[in-house]
Amino acid sequence: MKLYFGFLLLIILLTILPVKSSIIFEEPQPETPSTPRVLNTDFYDDGTIVVRIIRVNDTTPLKICLEENLSIRIIYPNGTIKGFNILSDTLNIQSFNFCLYQNQSPLRFYAIKTNNLLFITYVVALDVNNPYTYEDWGMVIDLDGKIFSKIRLGASFVNTTTNEWLPAQDSITLNVHRDNGFIRVAPITNTTSILLNQYKINGDGVVQLLARTYMNYTTTPIENFANFATTDGYAIIYPNNTRICGIFLENGNPEVQVPFILYQIQSPLSKVIFLSCDVTIVKFGQTCILVLNTEPATVQNTFVKIDFLSKGSVYNITTFQYTSNLNVKDFGMKSLRYGGYFLFSTEPNINDKTKHNLYGYIMDDYGNRYDWNSSYLFITNAIDDILVLPNNTLVIPQPEFEQTWSLITTDLYKIESARDHGYGNLHIFSTTPKISDIIDPSEIKSLIIKFYDKIDLSPNRNVTILQDDGSEHGIIRQVISISNNNGAFVRFVDDYTIEITVIDSTFNQFGTKYYVLIDDGFVMSAELQEPIIGIQTTAWNFMTSNYSGGLTNMYKKHVNSSSIEGKVRLTDEGTSHFKIFEHNKIKVRDFFYNLTQELANAIPVGPERITTNGKYEIDTSVLPERYILYISIKKAKEITDTSVNLVANDLNALIQYKIITVIGSGEYSKYLDDEYGYVTIRRWIDENLGSLLGTIALNVVLLLISYLRKMFAIYTCGNAIEKFVSVIVFIIVDAPRGENIFITSIFFVIFPFIVNLRFAYKIIIDELKRNDFQILLKEFRELKDDLLKEGNDSIVEKGSEKDNNTNEIINKIDHIKNVNKLTKEAVIVRKELTRIKGELKEVCDLTKELEVVNELIETLEDSDKREVKIIVEKLKKINDLIEELIQVEDSTEELKIIKHLDELNKIIDELKKVNDNEIELEEDNEEIGREFAKELNKIKELIEELKESEKLKEQLFKVEVLMKGLEEKELINELENFNNFKKELQIININELKEEIKELNDHAEFTAGHIKEIVIKNDDSIKEEDIKDEEKVQLEKKYRNFSKWLRDYKDNKTIIIIFMILAGVDVTHLELLGSKLRIRIKNLSTRNIDINFNAKLSYAAKDDLFWGDVTNVFIEDIPTIFLQARFLYKSSYIIWFHSCIHYFNIYYTSFY
Repeated sequence: MKLYFGFLLLIILLTILPVKSSIIFEEPQPETPSTPRVLNTDFYDDGTIVVRIIRVNDTTPLKICLEENLSIRIIYPNGTIKGFNILSDTLNIQSFNFCLYQNQSPLRFYAIKTNNLLFITYVVALDVNNPYTYEDWGMVIDLDGKIFSKIRLGASFVNTTTNEWLPAQDSITLNVHRDNGFIRVAPITNTTSILLNQYKINGDGVVQLLARTYMNYTTTPIENFANFATTDGYAIIYPNNTRICGIFLENGNPEVQVPFILYQIQSPLSKVIFLSCDVTIVKFGQTCILVLNTEPATVQNTFVKIDFLSKGSVYNITTFQYTSNLNVKDFGMKSLRYGGYFLFSTEPNINDKTKHNLYGYIMDDYGNRYDWNSSYLFITNAIDDILVLPNNTLVIPQPEFEQTWSLITTDLYKIESARDHGYGNLHIFSTTPKISDIIDPSEIKSLIIKFYDKIDLSPNRNVTILQDDGSEHGIIRQVISISNNNGAFVRFVDDYTIEITVIDSTFNQFGTKYYVLIDDGFVMSAELQEPIIGIQTTAWNFMTSNYSGGLTNMYKKHVNSSSIEGKVRLTDEGTSHFKIFEHNKIKVRDFFYNLTQELANAIPVGPERITTNGKYEIDTSVLPERYILYISIKKAKEITDTSVNLVANDLNALIQYKIITVIGSGEYSKYLDDEYGYVTIRRWIDENLGSLLGTIALNVVLLLISYLRKMFAIYTCGNAIEKFVSVIVFIIVDAPRGENIFITSIFFVIFPFIVNLRFAYKIIIDELKRNDFQILLKEFRELKDDLLKEGNDSIVEKGSEKDNNTNEIINKIDHIKNVNKLTKEAVIVRKELTRIKGELKEVCDLTKELEVVNELIETLEDSDKREVKIIVEKLKKINDLIEELIQVEDSTEELKIIKHLDELNKIIDELKKVNDNEIELEEDNEEIGREFAKELNKIKELIEELKESEKLKEQLFKVEVLMKGLEEKELINELENFNNFKKELQIININELKEEIKELNDHAEFTAGHIKEIVIKNDDSIKEEDIKDEEKVQLEKKYRNFSKWLRDYKDNKTIIIIFMILAGVDVTHLELLGSKLRIRIKNLSTRNIDINFNAKLSYAAKDDLFWGDVTNVFIEDIPTIFLQARFLYKSSYIIWFHSCIHYFNIYYTSFY
């Protein structure tokens, strides 16, 4: 049910003692005319007051019962009043909880948890008529009436003598710091034990049991107990015959410390009239105040004040006789934050029983009395549940009238007000920075705290710096303790002052509020070694200055506007933890996600700015090996956001000092290695600038050498070596850091090596197996003759031995063997012709170009200057082809085979006729015949293609004739360039004729005259001196055919073995054999070594190299790039560059 409340009506006078102010509140008109009354009051540390309002249910005359709802009103320090009403049915609380038993209510509340939660205690009866079934329960609700949780506290107390249920026999004492929970002290029915349970409420509003302790206690009544909170736990003080004893309990620890004696007299204590204890705020330790009488003088009451330390040792006792007019039967005491105690008592007003008179005075720590407003009689309501707030404000409930209830507040005298500097701790003299200071985050390097008394430091206590984010707990920035790193972050300035070192990441937000908390006991009295209370509120707070928008900062923002890649390392413990699930992708992803969230909260920045790609590697530089994880910092989206460089610096500091930051306490971030920190991976250009420049310089040198040598192979081979070295470095240095990558990298080095070696072996063997075509033709002719002779013999034998089956089978077998031999020989011939066709490619290209030029020249008379220029350009291209062709020794050697093509064609025709005449073929011979015919057809096709080369001489002659009458100087100059090549071809003719002369002389001497005439005729056209000149030119040729280069010199064969190994690294190394390099080594093994790398690779070899390059791209380059770039994020520019060279080589080879 939602209520509409009135507003604060009157607050009068605020600062002068005595100051009275009235809070008057009118409740809405109810259905029944019952008057609202203040039953219970409580408060929070910030001064917020919580009031429970009740209305008496007049329908239950036999006992005092209340309307069955929970009505709570909250009065905030600014005067705002809010509240809620919850019906018992909603709370699920039985009706008897809303009745009073001996003025005690089973339903009570406590203001727990900072400013937002209430703990409600009530009773649940399984059988209302059986008190032994009654159980005490607790419920957590917030200030809006929302229920969070419920918990069973234990059995309710029953007087076993009368079998009467006694409610509210338990007591709840809040911890010195409400967030740390509370202790519940409750007697156990039918025993002499007391149950001490410590509880804490977590962030979800769930009550957790921290510790359970049982304590034996034989003395009654229980109200003589004094249980209170100490700086590090709780204390129980109780009378026992002639002594006042006590025990201590640490927070969350069920173990009872050794009982101690506070006070002892020789005569037995007949009765402890009053016992109250609390922590001493201004001085040290705890204080108990007793009002008691001793035997045999039973009338005289004695007032005793006992000061004792947290170990139980008493250091001061003050005793005096009770002479006050306070009613000792209703005596109370409240400890004051500003020193001293407020002693008070109440008694019914003679004129109005609904009112009580309130009397009291203030006593300091030395027993001095300060009368409190003795000229004014304060009135309370009949319940007189008064409060003293942390700021020494006394809150007094007033008698209710009709639908109005009210509170009066007044300030009590502050004995030690001179020691109050706003910290809520009267032990602190000053701090740097001061409260509400504005600090420059870049300049503050430490915090300074000065105390009134000489101090020592205590272990396991913290100073915590927090960023105020508007939440209840703030964001932890730094936690300092002398237990961390041997107190390296805390030092003494003098006996009264300490200095706390602040790391760079602590105050990293501009225009932000920060505050400092100090644990109780962080410092202690140097004289008494007693813990001193700290600061548990936001009292010590200050602001960082706003962001400066100057040009320098704007420039830095601009420079640091891009994202940053970085990495962190796990500790040994973290690595072991990560290995448990490293193969589970979901768990790995969750680990990275939770880690980045914790890091973002720790910095703090938005969670979207701390990201990860989920990759990791192994750091082999430490033993045992540890995992390195990749963490990225995204660029700032808003100008007010922290730049990436500052975020990176903060993250590094947080990790390196994780022992004093929230990183060390995170569920996932605690696994980060503080020795490693956050290492940024420099931007690609920053990290690789030196290597990139070195690579570029090396490639420029290789290009220069290649240009000077006019051999691109030098560049590609040098680049291949560069790539291979980088891969080896990667395997040695980087690959071990990636799980399973080392073995994979080794594989992708060995496997390509074997494949490249196979390509190199094939190229070398194919070249070494090249055949002399004339010899090959002679062998082919002989096999043909044998096959034809065999056919003739079989025909003869068939007529004479027609019935001889044995001979027929033998003849068939021999025939098959001969056909197989001839087929194999045909394959060899075909392969050789294919190679020759490749070698004549340049000749064919030259012939085609000459045909085009001849056609243009024929039409030159009707053409303009533009076509002359076209012809000149064509001739230049032709001359370039000629120059390239004549650079190779015996470059036109392949043209010799043209004169043998007719003979080969004739042999093939004869063989085809034989094959066609084979009418009856056995099934097993049929396949042989088809294969034989197939090879013959292929050879036939190659012959036709090779005959195109024969047109070269014809086109050369034609272009010369056509251009004789031209006057164009450019054309004439270009024509003269044909001379060398014409002479080259003429030499071929002469050499051919000489070979024919020799051959014919062996067969018949009568042909000699005819051949001599031919020689003389040719000598008329080409002079002997010209031939000698051209032979000299032949000696100066720059290249030699690859197959001849391999066979010519022993040193070449040695070097080719070395190059085969190099080809395993990269098959393109074979191209170096044509680089025109020359190696001369003198006096080695009694002989000189002279190796000239002037091999002209055949087109078959180039074709193999092309496919070797293509294969390398897929089996070496792409896997290497993938391994380096995807798994380890290394710069792979050398590999990429080399791959580009491969692609260029492939393109160049395929088109040129």
